[in-house]
Amino acid sequence: MPPRKKPSSSSKKSNPISEAQPSKFGIQRFFERHTQNALLASQKQPTNDESADRPVSAPQDSKSVAPLNYRMPSVTGSQAVAPNNLDSVLPRADYNLNSDMGGPKMGSSELQTRKDILPAGANEFNNVSQNTPSENLLIPGFDAVENLLEASPGISKIVSHKRSKFSPGMFIKQSQDDGVDEVTWKISPVNERLQAVSKHTPQIIQALAESSRINLLPVGISSENQTSLTKGGKFEKLLASPVTKAAERSTVSKYEKGLKRIKPDQDMVFDVSSTTANDSGVITGQSPFRTPPSLSYCSDKVIRDVENNGLSDQLYLRQHKKALLELLDQVEDAICVENATICDKNANYIKPQDAIADNLPIRVDCAAESTIIHTPREAISGSNSNYLVLEVSEKHQLANSSALQSPCKVLRLINEQTGEEKAVNLLEEWSYSVVAPGDTVNIIGQFDDQGLCGVDHDNNFLIVHPDILVSGSRVAASFTCPRRTVLDERLKYNEYSIAALNGTLLHQIFQAGLIKDSPTINFLEEYARLVLQRNIESLYACGVNENDVHKTLIDAIPRMLNWIKLFKNSEEKKDAYVDFGCDNGIKKVEISEVIDIEEMAWAPKYGLKGMIDASVSVKVLPKGNEDEKVMPLEFKTGKAMSGQSSIEHRAQVILYTLLMSERYLKNIDSGLLYYLRSDQTEGIVVQRSDLVGLIMRRNELASDILRALTTQQLPPMLQSPSICRGCRHLNVCSIYHKVQGGSAKSSGLGDLFDSHTNHLSSTYSKFLCHWDRLIDLEAKETELVKKEMWRSHTFKSQNSTGLSSVILDASNKIPCPKSLKDNCFIYRFVRCNPSSLSEVSDGDPSIASTNYLDIKLRSGDYVILSTESSRQAIASGVITDISHAHVSASFSKRLRIPGSLSTSQDLYKQVWRIDKDETVTSFAVMRFNLVQLFLQNDQSAHLRKMIVDLEAPKFDSGSMVSQDPAISYVWSEKSLNDDQRRSILKILTAKDYALILGMPGTGKTSTMVHAVKALLIRGTSILLTAYTNSAVDNLLIKLKAQGIDFVRIGRHEAVHEEVREHCLSATNVQNVDEIKVRLEQVKVVAVTCLGITSPLLANRTFDVCIMDEAGQTTLPVSLGPLMFSSMFVLVGDHYQLPPLVQSAEARENGMGVSLFCRLSEAHPQAISALQSQYRMCQGIMDLSNALIYGDRLSCGSTEIANAKLEFSTLKWGLPWLKNVLNPDRPVIFIDTDKLPALEAREQKTINNPVEAHIIVEIAKALIKNGIGEEQVGIITPYNSQANLIRQAACVTSLEIHTIDKYQGRDKDCILVSFVRSSENPSSCASSLLGDWHRINVALTRGKKKLIMAGSCRTLSKVPLLKLLIKKVEQQSGIISLSKKDIYQKGELKRCSHMR
Repeated sequence: MPPRKKPSSSSKKSNPISEAQPSKFGIQRFFERHTQNALLASQKQPTNDESADRPVSAPQDSKSVAPLNYRMPSVTGSQAVAPNNLDSVLPRADYNLNSDMGGPKMGSSELQTRKDILPAGANEFNNVSQNTPSENLLIPGFDAVENLLEASPGISKIVSHKRSKFSPGMFIKQSQDDGVDEVTWKISPVNERLQAVSKHTPQIIQALAESSRINLLPVGISSENQTSLTKGGKFEKLLASPVTKAAERSTVSKYEKGLKRIKPDQDMVFDVSSTTANDSGVITGQSPFRTPPSLSYCSDKVIRDVENNGLSDQLYLRQHKKALLELLDQVEDAICVENATICDKNANYIKPQDAIADNLPIRVDCAAESTIIHTPREAISGSNSNYLVLEVSEKHQLANSSALQSPCKVLRLINEQTGEEKAVNLLEEWSYSVVAPGDTVNIIGQFDDQGLCGVDHDNNFLIVHPDILVSGSRVAASFTCPRRTVLDERLKYNEYSIAALNGTLLHQIFQAGLIKDSPTINFLEEYARLVLQRNIESLYACGVNENDVHKTLIDAIPRMLNWIKLFKNSEEKKDAYVDFGCDNGIKKVEISEVIDIEEMAWAPKYGLKGMIDASVSVKVLPKGNEDEKVMPLEFKTGKAMSGQSSIEHRAQVILYTLLMSERYLKNIDSGLLYYLRSDQTEGIVVQRSDLVGLIMRRNELASDILRALTTQQLPPMLQSPSICRGCRHLNVCSIYHKVQGGSAKSSGLGDLFDSHTNHLSSTYSKFLCHWDRLIDLEAKETELVKKEMWRSHTFKSQNSTGLSSVILDASNKIPCPKSLKDNCFIYRFVRCNPSSLSEVSDGDPSIASTNYLDIKLRSGDYVILSTESSRQAIASGVITDISHAHVSASFSKRLRIPGSLSTSQDLYKQVWRIDKDETVTSFAVMRFNLVQLFLQNDQSAHLRKMIVDLEAPKFDSGSMVSQDPAISYVWSEKSLNDDQRRSILKILTAKDYALILGMPGTGKTSTMVHAVKALLIRGTSILLTAYTNSAVDNLLIKLKAQGIDFVRIGRHEAVHEEVREHCLSATNVQNVDEIKVRLEQVKVVAVTCLGITSPLLANRTFDVCIMDEAGQTTLPVSLGPLMFSSMFVLVGDHYQLPPLVQSAEARENGMGVSLFCRLSEAHPQAISALQSQYRMCQGIMDLSNALIYGDRLSCGSTEIANAKLEFSTLKWGLPWLKNVLNPDRPVIFIDTDKLPALEAREQKTINNPVEAHIIVEIAKALIKNGIGEEQVGIITPYNSQANLIRQAACVTSLEIHTIDKYQGRDKDCILVSFVRSSENPSSCASSLLGDWHRINVALTRGKKKLIMAGSCRTLSKVPLLKLLIKKVEQQSGIISLSKKDIYQKGELKRCSHMR
């Protein structure tokens, strides 16, 4: 059960997010403090007129925005925004230091007293003092004056809202390794790092403590929450900073998202002397990337769009406020971990960095911060430390050449690894960067001795949200429409374009020619045919004939070959010249080496990633001086263009130089861009001004992606009908705009918008927004895992899905591809254990246990291979084979380590890391499935009625008495029982959908096979699907045994070997026509729920979709296959394991409710239950009947009911084993209370060594007496216990898994280790053992014998397990073990060695 809520008497402000959260599962708002009263603030006016005449810099003249050579704002007094006007826009808050913190609420007189503490002349910005008494402003060793800081506008000027149920940096994870009652408050990585710092560097943390308590602005509590008190709690201190004077206060930039522009006509002055606009409105100039990216769409129409979105600005502002509050909580928690470790307040040997943001001069120290003109030298060498933004303040400095002021942003940062505090001044165009407290940033540059770094037009870089890796092509494409780019990132489409496919094919041919020593026309033409064969399925999806595409490829080959000969092969003695621009001129170029093709480059330092067409080593010969460089070569199949397309292509090349600089650790400042159609080659030289614009654009795109992930708010619509009409996102873009409060007017599309959205009701909008949010909550859990691939070892998380410290198996040679068509290289990895590496063998149990791999990967998973030392991504591949001793992965090319020869010895010496490629996950498919449900077409409308409106399904009763041969088959089939017949008839008569409840062992797979046969008698086309490959293949194996033909869609590595022959790739189809014929012949197509994006399903529809495992599949995943059919059948059991959801918040808000469960609860009449089971004997079945199914289950035959284990010998060895293994006692519970066998906790894991040994002894006795290893299974709720048992058993074929992994399996004898046993058993009630779904699965896996081990005293604290023990006792199945039983062979001593 979830942790109990705190009682609260406060009234809760309703909003769309909080309304959807079921209160009975909710976690009480843990850190509900420091909130502001926005409503009250908007009604108050400043009382001090001193600031009214103070000029404040504001950007001007946004209508004349040009993309280059702009100057800093020039503002006069008449143009400035007065604080009075500012306060009419920005909120103020009353501050209540005691509310919601366990102390008494401060009354008005007390507030007045605090106001009296204000120093003379201080501006009462919020009418309530924010000042800290002067005696509290002293830091040891420093004067009070040095510590006076300017209040951060980033904090004080943000609208506050009631915080959501979960703090954004907190999440509950119900882990199978969790040793603290399995429901833990896992603090965000930020806090983990801060706590790590507190243990190792208490002096730094003490300095941070003093600094934070003084310099961070206090945030008050909303008036509507002032009645909420935390009784009996500890009074928690606020982090405070003094009130800033009016003269020091600056307005918030209009570029802070979500805030209204104060004077849009006075935004910024640009120097447009060298800028021209063409007739099409495209601004041209010498550097198209220099405009601050936020200006690209932050115009009046943006604000109108946000206003029409209702909560758009509020949600975004709330997110930043929540991030700040979370940060304050975490810093305070980290500081106060152990008061005993805090250093003496009188210590002077540590210098706090508390006043850097305001007391240090605003300057750029060129000596300390200089960079080379193109790629920064700091990018090539230096640490890759990320910083947390503690505070953002705005200042103004005098321009160098005049008395005018220019804006500056000052960031107060803390190093995530060391705890050291720094400050960064963002000058010139960088001052418009959107950065908020709580953000993570990376500074590419050097800090001076005072901890200050300046980022301006000529020095250093700021990377915002570096953990969000944005592809270079996305950044380049986002200049036209950021909204389209974010949708590209969030959705996975099934569309197939012949133009895009031609480009892909030509790329492959060109790359093959590049890496060939001496390519010829014949070679490239032969390779073109091979490429067509590899992509035959995509040709089918595009609806084109391979002969037509082949002609296009053949026509392009001569141009490609001529280019390769000219630039790479110099037999013809012709010189190749490339124009690198007016500053660099025309240079002779010769490619001396093709280093790699399709090189996967990740650069977390820059927050960038990309696939580089070709990485080449080039000799550049200007005026007789030869210079060899490494550079990217980008290949474009079209012709050289001017305008926006050309800018995007140049941007790609420039960003690829950054990626390669990071990958090769050298300065790469130029690249090549080749246009095939026009046969033109351009040289791209990287300019600092270009990099500034592109990185700022990347920063803004990363913020947009994060904003969409956290608040579901997208960038504003482009409002250009001419462009939007041709956008593939038009439908989806319009729907999102409508459900977020937009209108036809705010969209800028008029009737076009209405035609796509007029069917959307408020109910539909709420449903879409709710599930979109749940998907994002789950995706955020994955984001945490993705960071592990490049996070340093010091802060590596325990929850990673990766496999670390593995090396290539030296017993295997470096692989070669089987054929050109296969084009795959399979590498085998084993655990890094130098003492026994050469001896690793799957057949040796002792070695297998020594080199045991604790893996969370599966065969068929997409993975990223990286080096363990540098965390540099090397290649992406697919798991082909996996065991606890080795992992084999397939890659499309040979492994190569950048900067080395990559010989066999180099690869063998390298220590590797394998991570699941979380970028190739289900979330983009899930979002696409969800929004497809709300398109305006007949199929989507029908599904909306069934799924959203929950209309009752219809059934045809007339066909029951008809001469339907399918129904006749059902009645005549003797192998079916009555339940199975009723279920198949339910399917045959359904018009909308049918639900089949398949209880454990009731033969649901056999029922589905006969249902398929009955539907085929009618000539019905069927789509078979399930979430996992194993479930799909289990059904297909039985269909194959019945002689039913089918096509299996899926990757070769993931498909079961018995059905691989039914994959099209195995049938050796040669052309598109053969695919058409094959798919028209067969009526049954099988695919996983996430495999529906296959090109073979393009434009395909089916009469019926049958989904197995429907009770374990999330609703958004289930929607995908249903889009292909007019009627569907869901088969599952929502009494067993629900969908796997990692995010606790998403799970508690309904993502764990499957579509099967939703429809079952809404319309029980649609359910047909299978109740006759053929797995468990009577004694085992009685347990699940009593605990879960209410005596609905029954044995299908007397043979099943009376089934017993049959031993070949009867040599028990120990007396207690004889009682445990007695065949006449089907259910045994071994009580360990008399031993005792107490649980052991190690960090966050929990296991029970004594209980593990008991289980192992029983398993060995079973095998010794003739029960086959394959018929014995061991189940435990905890991964660590499974590992302990596996190591002790030393039997490789014995299946030892957690409960979750045993879903769908069964064995003759099942052993269950409950693990939990403690002196204080009350804590067990909230553990995994309290999940009745899991207990149901554990109890229903055994056929003839179920043996459980645990502490009756501890487990009885769980109501369900108490009932279980009672039922076992009724069967006389309780056996108590004593120390005497265990000591007979000294087992207890052996148990102690297992820990």
